[in-house]
Amino acid sequence: MNDRLATIDIRRTARTISAVENRREDADEIVRRAYRAARHVPVVGITGPPGAGKSTLVDWLAVQWAERGENVAVLAVDPSSPFTGGAVLGDRFRMERAASHPRVYMRSLASRGQLGGLGTTTTDIVVVLGDLGFDRVLLETVGAGQTDVSVGMVADAVLVVTVPGLGDQIQASKAGILEIGDLYVINKCDLPGAQAVASHLEANLDLVYPGPPGRNAARAAEVAPHGNEAQRRRHGDATDALGFWRPPVMLTSARDGGGVPDLVKTADDFLAWSRETGRYSVRVAERLRSQVLRTTEGRLMQLCLSAGKERDLHLAALVEAVALGSASPEEAAARLIGNLLQRGQ
Repeated sequence: MNDRLATIDIRRTARTISAVENRREDADEIVRRAYRAARHVPVVGITGPPGAGKSTLVDWLAVQWAERGENVAVLAVDPSSPFTGGAVLGDRFRMERAASHPRVYMRSLASRGQLGGLGTTTTDIVVVLGDLGFDRVLLETVGAGQTDVSVGMVADAVLVVTVPGLGDQIQASKAGILEIGDLYVINKCDLPGAQAVASHLEANLDLVYPGPPGRNAARAAEVAPHGNEAQRRRHGDATDALGFWRPPVMLTSARDGGGVPDLVKTADDFLAWSRETGRYSVRVAERLRSQVLRTTEGRLMQLCLSAGKERDLHLAALVEAVALGSASPEEAAARLIGNLLQRGQ
């Protein structure tokens, strides 16, 4: 049994996450310390359209892992206020079981208008939570439909949740959704049409994966005609070109927890397969690469918008050139970056 949660100061954890999310003065030191500790904990992402019951499902999942003695952090990403940047909704209030569990820490994060549903500090917060002693992070995205796919770059296992009655065939066929899922969950399976949604998803997966759900060690002749390189890269064995994971389609009922134990077992099986085949290390590296690029982009933006009369005049002149038709936004951006690089030499 893991007793580390008893030694974690929940208030200190909340203050630490707030500092990182809001980029306060001590945020850089907190983040540097966490990355140097290099304690990468598994991140389970839960995404899908609004109304799929993601929050209630997360409630069950968090308690399942917590009951096994894990310290679980739940990050519920909410839509942001366009005025304050704060979270508008409070999905965590629908997680009554997890909210009262002593091994679960819950936090709402604002999406801050980011496409893909995740703020730029999400990866940093995940790393900080690992440094603070948590064993697993559950990341529930804002639920923005097909654009809600950046969780695939942050999470080690992605659960795509849907329910019957949301334009089933269209929802199941969306390209972004079919590219990020490691497990597919048909929630509210007691509703009519649940099995039809599952069958349609399986039919779509048949176009890419020739084997049964879960672990596969297929022959080259079976794999060659199927799928595309992007999906083999996500679910292929990193050490064996013939092995791959086919995302299972599972049925759950978030109302009474039906199917949740099997879902937890399958998610853990995927994470175990991912570690054994080297896919886990590949995903961590991809996550960190993405974060370096996003951080670089943010720093460049800060430089462009930083105070300074001369720089403001230069930016204003570039904007005017675009307005007058003497330059395109791409040309203006190139000149602005060139000016920044020249001043940095």
